[in-house]
Amino acid sequence: MQKRILINIGNTHTQIALADDGQVRLLEQVDTADIKVLAQLPILEKMPVAWRASAVCVVPLVRELLHKRYGEAIRFLSCEDFPQIDFSAVDTTTLGMDRIANAAAAYALAGGAVAVIDFGTCINTVVIDGKGRFLGGAILPGRMLLRKALSTYTAQLPFLPMRNELPAAIGANTMDAMAAGVDLGCIGTVRELVISTRKIVGGSCRFITAGGDAPYFLANLPELEKGPDLLTLRGVALARSE
Repeated sequence: MQKRILINIGNTHTQIALADDGQVRLLEQVDTADIKVLAQLPILEKMPVAWRASAVCVVPLVRELLHKRYGEAIRFLSCEDFPQIDFSAVDTTTLGMDRIANAAAAYALAGGAVAVIDFGTCINTVVIDGKGRFLGGAILPGRMLLRKALSTYTAQLPFLPMRNELPAAIGANTMDAMAAGVDLGCIGTVRELVISTRKIVGGSCRFITAGGDAPYFLANLPELEKGPDLLTLRGVALARSE
């Protein structure tokens, strides 16, 4: 019997999981940059049994490398693999499949209007209304990406280490001022997205989080709900297998 592998290839990390009797079990997380060098996933090289994989990928180079290595054994998903979602309201040609997988997992969980806010390299939202229609969302830089941009594209601003505490609105030094702009600014942006989304979709819309930086926002925005672990991979598991 073939093992069904689930793969979520993000800008920073790649997760490999096993779909087993309706459950999703994480096998390994690796740096996506390593895949670019190795042109393979070592865990797949060591699989003791036959396998097939379903994958979502936001890095075209990695997709190309893995397709060259594994061929049709890895099936990269498209919107057509999620018939439970109505995509008629959006342009699907540029949709990131990680966002679609998030939406599928959240809609199955909520059973109604729901938004996923994924706090990773980028902060992105996806919204589905109560009728299962995918409405789109928003994309903005995440906290780490903003830090890197400030230090890379200015002459004097330093790199600001990540902080967990909510900063004051007025910083008494450069580092605190940067924290106010980035960390407090991100809180304000996400709060405004929640408010504006509710005006469009309705007050019953739930806001479920995903991504490695979600704890910072959960601690400071009571409107948000902690999503289940491996949300994106759970969505991959909901795609039709063939």
